[in-house]
Amino acid sequence: MRQELLAGSGLNDADLELLRYEAAGHSSKAIGAALNLKAKTIDCRFQRVNAKLDAPDRRTAARIARLYGLL
Repeated sequence: MRQELLAGSGLNDADLELLRYEAAGHSSKAIGAALNLKAKTIDCRFQRVNAKLDAPDRRTAARIARLYGLL
């Protein structure tokens, strides 16, 4: 199932990294500081990840990723 989700959603390593930060409870500001990006950029990237996983928000996206063993 893990491979099917990866193939079907089009998630890449950068998307999974964002989801790991979210699963650890980090804010956009903290993630941006860690990745040397602006918080607004992180929010935009999460919108794309949410769309790829058909999730309403980033917290749900992280739960889906964890459920399928991506995190």
